[in-house]
Amino acid sequence: MPGKFKNLSYTARGNSNLGGIARMVAFAESDFTGGTGWPKRADLTMGELTTAPPLKAGVVGAELSFDHGSGRAKSSKKGKLGYQNHDHEVEAKFAGVSKEQAEAVELFFNEGGVIVCYYKSGKRRVYGASWNPLIVEESDDSGAKGGDANAISFKAKAEDLNFHAPFLGDAVVLPTDATAVKAMPFAVVVA
Repeated sequence: MPGKFKNLSYTARGNSNLGGIARMVAFAESDFTGGTGWPKRADLTMGELTTAPPLKAGVVGAELSFDHGSGRAKSSKKGKLGYQNHDHEVEAKFAGVSKEQAEAVELFFNEGGVIVCYYKSGKRRVYGASWNPLIVEESDDSGAKGGDANAISFKAKAEDLNFHAPFLGDAVVLPTDATAVKAMPFAVVVA
């Protein structure tokens, strides 16, 4: 009989293992229907989530179109035995600082959310939860000289979740704004 632990190995040689995030879709905590929580540990099967987010009628996710090479997502376990939990974190940079961008980031003021990150392989993972949302911190920097970045830095973190960021099942369709989707290295499915 096998023990409790499972074998863990690296990705087979000769397969793609590209780092970085290619796309992010954000949903505000207030976009979810009341009395529901998404995702919950009970919704996960072998680290995968196969249920669509329970959103209010007409809600579509916000596309976060960030600078190439700046999108990153982290899921980490921490704590002493018996008291362990998980943190989820995403970050990106957005070139330029305009009144339209300032208006968009202001909507994160005192409003947390859930972000679905698309890996370069096309796989998706869910960061944060409607019941324990990512809290967004952002700043903009004009830079001091011509070669410096004039950009918005975006970071969102949720602490004390009881699961790693789950993979989102391939069959789950997210409602998004198809006109805002930038070309990426994978097929985009829209509702």
